[in-house]
Amino acid sequence: MGPRGLYALESLLTELSKARERPIIHIFDATSSPGTGNVWDKSQPDSNWINITERALAGIEKRPQINYSNVIIGEFPSYHEWCQFSQNSDKPDSFSARNKLGNYLNARYKSLEVVLNELESFKFIKAEVRSINLKDQKLEIATHNKVWTYDDLLLTIGHQSTMPSDQLKKWQSHVASYKSLTLFENAYPVTQLNIVKDKTNINIGLRGFGLAMIDVMRYLTINDFGNFKVINKDTFETIYYKSKVQELKLIPFSLDGLPLVPKPLNESIDLWYQPTKEELDFFKSEIEAVSQQSTEIDSIDFLTNPFAKITSRVYLDLKGKGIANSLSPSDLERLILSWLTDENFSHPLIQDHNISTYKLIQNYINMALGTIPISLDFCIGQVWRHCQPTLYKGFSHAKVNTDIIEKVIALDERSKRYSYGPPIESMQQVLALIDADILTLDFVTDPNIDLVAEGWTLTNSESKSVTCSVMINSVLDAPKLLDINTPLIKNLLQNDLIQPIHSKLGIETSPDGYVITPEDKDDVPIAVLGRLAKGSVIGVDAILECFGPRIEDWAKAYVSKLKSN
Repeated sequence: MGPRGLYALESLLTELSKARERPIIHIFDATSSPGTGNVWDKSQPDSNWINITERALAGIEKRPQINYSNVIIGEFPSYHEWCQFSQNSDKPDSFSARNKLGNYLNARYKSLEVVLNELESFKFIKAEVRSINLKDQKLEIATHNKVWTYDDLLLTIGHQSTMPSDQLKKWQSHVASYKSLTLFENAYPVTQLNIVKDKTNINIGLRGFGLAMIDVMRYLTINDFGNFKVINKDTFETIYYKSKVQELKLIPFSLDGLPLVPKPLNESIDLWYQPTKEELDFFKSEIEAVSQQSTEIDSIDFLTNPFAKITSRVYLDLKGKGIANSLSPSDLERLILSWLTDENFSHPLIQDHNISTYKLIQNYINMALGTIPISLDFCIGQVWRHCQPTLYKGFSHAKVNTDIIEKVIALDERSKRYSYGPPIESMQQVLALIDADILTLDFVTDPNIDLVAEGWTLTNSESKSVTCSVMINSVLDAPKLLDINTPLIKNLLQNDLIQPIHSKLGIETSPDGYVITPEDKDDVPIAVLGRLAKGSVIGVDAILECFGPRIEDWAKAYVSKLKSN
């Protein structure tokens, strides 16, 4: 019962009220704040920020009144109404703490539950589901002390842990041998880091250089020993001041060492990158012409060609705001396609990654502020973000072969350094910690790592080294079904109730969310919405996708099935 489960319940009640059907509905969730899931948990600290502008959360619309089974479920305000959001397009975009959206989601769920509890047909069970078995076309769902029987099931269980990588396995063994060392295999919840939060003479390795690393970095440095202060409200330029002496060192690293790219400062600048409605319609029709036909294709040109055409127009329209060039639209399209094909492709219009990471972050901040000429790759990333909802809608449940699906998802994942970027202030905080000699980028690009009695020794290409006694893994697992190690998913796989769409992807589902079973098996009455269906659907990680048409499609399909029975 995270945000996707919440909207699924609302959509289900809406469809059931139209059909005048009244099934028994039971919800299983082990958390203390239904509606939020772990990502939006209300109790997480304020240092965990959302990476989507509050302006964009207009997509979380109000819930209309639902008349269901002789009870009236009142309407619930949209997120913007609830938090009384208003903003001038020239004012900087706001990015709230994640617990703020969590409070909204939990309040929205509670407004449902308080009414539904009047019905005998509704029950919330605060327990973790351990196993699911199919017996005589009935689903047996087991918690730690009870087995329940159902006709139909919707799984919206979100992020699941996977088998540790070979590197993490070695680290686990290493830490087991040396009790003075600490390894956090997951960055979340960040409150677990309390045991190192107030130690000031410690080197901490941070595996990963993405959004989770920024949450960890903030949590470890906002305390009695120091804090951030914005010294320029127009640019979010920030300093980190130390209120007590500290020797803390944060040492992030990743395979490519490339930093996140911040989102544009405000709506006015963001509109520079906005495709027209006609362009988005063109983009959608080009994708659907291929994704909904069963023709054999061997490339993703159907996606990249129309995207390059749109981005070429956007970049040329930047005129003096972009890097000066005299390229024709078709030349620029070719350049965009080269970059989409090869992230190491270099050109004077593309930001050079061979400069210092500090300078690279500064450049991207200044592009987001609109104060220096925009590089082509920055523009591509922002246009991609505007095109993502159209791509997610047009390409989900594509009829193309699974290798093409994997290529589309890989390109979307590569774009996320730009399209899922943090607020400018987050990247200014990274620079502030470097200036304060707390965070170092000396080892950020794929360092050599030796396991020693004192911990982890990182060595860079210039033979400089540092040793950490604490290591935090901030790399989130990809939803690769065959690698998931949570008991419930392993149980479903072992029982042949689910199968992956591709060895590197998630569960294969139909457009209405139900799992697709092997041809020699009976249909299984299990639907899966969200991250575990990655491959069948794309764009599963965005909060706005939790309130989208896919969830409504499932509710309609379930109620239709119920009526036909």
